[in-house]
Parts: sequence; structure tokens; C-alpha cells
Amino acid sequence: MVLLLPGGFVRSRLKPLKLVEQGLQELAAELTEQGRSDGIAVHLLHYRYAGWNGAAADTAADTRWALAELASRYGDVPVVLIGNSLGGRAAFWEAGHPAVVGVVGIAPWLPYGDPVEHLVGRRVLIIHGDRDRSEASAAKSLDYARRALAVVPDLARYEVPRGSHYLVKQADAVRALTTAFVLAILGTEPSPLAIGELSASLPPRG
Repeated sequence: MVLLLPGGFVRSRLKPLKLVEQGLQELAAELTEQGRSDGIAVHLLHYRYAGWNGAAADTAADTRWALAELASRYGDVPVVLIGNSLGGRAAFWEAGHPAVVGVVGIAPWLPYGDPVEHLVGRRVLIIHGDRDRSEASAAKSLDYARRALAVVPDLARYEVPRGSHYLVKQADAVRALTTAFVLAILGTEPSPLAIGELSASLPPRG
């Protein structure tokens, strides 16, 4: 099972932008196609609000709700969370859920000091553009990865050379690596990751 978590804003009580959700639709389609033979179902979460919204952590709350819904619908099945930007923070916050076996952050927003201890036993992939200067900066995800590596050795962080926050030009390679990671966990493919590497260069799509 795969749950995709789109991006958004630090603060907003408006409805999520459809354009943000559409950014993950090609990845959802590729995961669905490649994972069909292994029976992998793919879902894209639609948030109540476009923002995280401080202590309310609305995006994380919606992710918890979605995990409960998946358990109700499918039973005790393993789940990989994939979060983009704001959704990356939600994915990592909720990675301690007992159904979660892996988590992917694509240009994830991981503020300094966010907890990592709950990642024990999970497999982790972080992909970030080395020129991301947004609130979800590459420096923050690198700090997070360094701290997380102490408790979850099955972790890899790939940097995208000359990559901005949106990774538009590198989208094909990002999709390929993410899909291979998911298939290695939930399917029968070998792992594509450079385990323990925190600054590996994103490989081109083969």
C-alpha cells in the first residue's frame, strides 16, 4: 500500500490547491502501473486544509486519519508513505504508525529539531535539490538525515545537482528512484539505495 501526501503551505485554512495534488499524479500513475503485478494499491490524500497550521498539525492529523481508513479498508497491510514538501513532514511525523514500513520525502519540509526516534525499523529515502532555499531547505533535510541515521541505518538521502525545490527538470529520475524504492519494500525488486549515504547524487533514469 502506498499513501501519497502532497505539498502545501506552512499556514493556510483554505482548501488545498488542485495544482499541488496534480504534481504527484504522474508518480501515482507510475507506482500503480509498476506495482500492479505485486498487488500494490496507491492512494493520494486530499487534505482538509492547505496548511500545516502550527500546533494543529492539520496535515499530520489528516495523514493519521488516512492510515486508519486504509487499515479499515484493507486490513493489516504494510504501507509506504511518500510526502512532497509539506507532505514530507507529515510522512515523517506519522512514520511511527505500526502499518508504516517505509517513508519517502521528496524535497521534504523537515524543520530543525523534528523527532526521529520513531523511525526505528523503517526504511527511509530522502530526495532533495541541492539548491533548495525554500522553507523546506536541503540543509534542514540533511540535518534530519544525520540525526535519523543514528536510529535507522536503512536510510539514504539523494541530492539532486542544481535542483530547486520543485525538481521539475529531474522529475523523471525522482519518480524512477521513488518507484524502485517502493517496489523493493512492497514487491520483489532489489533495493536501489546507497544505504547510509547522506549526499549521494541522484542517478539518471535508466
